[in-house]
This record gives sequence, C-alpha cells and structure tokens, in this order.
Amino acid sequence: MEHTTTQKNRLKRLVWLATPVVIGIVFILLTDPYKLPLVFLLIPFLLLAIGLYQILNASLRRLHVSKAKARFVSIVVTSLILLVALLQSIHQLSIKDFLILGALLLGMVFYLRRMEL
Repeated sequence: MEHTTTQKNRLKRLVWLATPVVIGIVFILLTDPYKLPLVFLLIPFLLLAIGLYQILNASLRRLHVSKAKARFVSIVVTSLILLVALLQSIHQLSIKDFLILGALLLGMVFYLRRMEL
C-alpha cells in the first residue's frame, strides 16, 4: 500500500511540474501573437516563470537544500531567466545585458554561500 501511495505522490508532483509547461506550449502553438491583445502576450512569460520556479524549487529540494534557500534561489534564477527572455523577445538583449545578468547571478551565488537560511 505504501509503495502505491509513493508512486501516486510522485505522479502528482510530476503533473504539477509539467502543467505550466504543457499549457504554455499549447498556448504558443494555438495562438497568433500578431492577432492577440497585448495582455495575452504576457501569458507565456507567466507560465514560463511558474514552470521554472516549480522545477527549480523541486530540484533543489531533492538535493536536500533547505526550504528557504531553495525558494530564494528559485526566485532569483527564475527572475534572471525571465528577464533574459523578456529582453530577447523585444530585441533588446545585448552582450552587455547578458554579462550584467551573469554578474548578478555570480554575486547571488557568492552571497548565498555565506548566507544562513
């Protein structure tokens, strides 16, 4: 009985992690961005943010990182990746921006090693 409960929990977690990604892919495939109102163009980015956060948080928790540290790292990394995607989508991503975001990520890693969460 315990074995099937564990499998059901894993299946629920997998479905929970995959849902934003699947919805995002379906949304992108079924819509034309030139015919959508501006508000709807933000939906793929929101789904990307939700999916990335969930996947990063779940991965870090499986690596036995504390809940607070996993949440903090997931939020920061998701924000950086989302910022890169947004800048690229409006054709404003330059090598300078990419280097600045990389430096922010390295700074976060440096301070996270010293931080007690």
